[in-house]
Amino acid sequence: MKAAIIGLGLIGGSIARRLRGFYDCTIAAYNRTSETLLLAKQDGVIDEGSSDPAEVMENADLIILCLYPQLNVDMIKNNIPHIKSGAVITDVSGVKSFMIDELAKILPDDVDFIGAHPMAGREVGGYKSSTDTLFNKASFLITPTSKNKSENIALIRELAEYIGCKHVVTTTPEEHDAIIAYTSQLMHVVAVALCDNPMIERSTFFSAGSLRDCTRVAIINAEMWSELFVENKDALVERIHEMQNSLGKIADAVENSDRDELEKIMRHATAQKMKWLMD
Repeated sequence: MKAAIIGLGLIGGSIARRLRGFYDCTIAAYNRTSETLLLAKQDGVIDEGSSDPAEVMENADLIILCLYPQLNVDMIKNNIPHIKSGAVITDVSGVKSFMIDELAKILPDDVDFIGAHPMAGREVGGYKSSTDTLFNKASFLITPTSKNKSENIALIRELAEYIGCKHVVTTTPEEHDAIIAYTSQLMHVVAVALCDNPMIERSTFFSAGSLRDCTRVAIINAEMWSELFVENKDALVERIHEMQNSLGKIADAVENSDRDELEKIMRHATAQKMKWLMD
């Protein structure tokens, strides 16, 4: 098997570090910078590397797209002649309906795209931040459609387990996007909104940790996250409106000095946290 990794950043590099031995595959990688490819080869992480995606995709049995969603789509569109019949393509993007819809327009029937999303990351990116432990105990989401072959879905599940993911979850693209809009994208929206408040300029010595914790993900890749927000805009806007409704209930209770209502809201929140989000 030849496995082609398109984009050797944090996620692509971490996949490559764990892929050795998977179906005895040859690991090939595309990256825009030749310096990264040379380093990955010196590390023994990849067997082949090129800044020409056509060369990397040629004769690949498995193609793993690790760029931003639109770049992933463009990469496939520009290299269709170099993708072999029977190839399986997957990705690591944070939006799934967009990827599936866009690739359905351009892929031939004999190439199978199966959307995926490993739930792992770090606050720093790039190949030098990649690690062979990034996916340990992580969840891995797979969003197959009726067009996908069962053996190819099984291959992506095997891949997820091989790189160390603990929970492999199969869901629909629509459910993925709706929930990720809450668990991931809304968290970044909240962090950005908190840092957009001018009060932050006066807060350096007035926080015991809550502000720092709540704003951790405000250190953000603006290019990537703005794209993800727009590509999942319907679900994200709905989650933002839900958040606004919750804030409105709290604001009304505070304004009305309604401690009973505040305590009710807080107790419910505590119960939900304890039920669903405790390790």
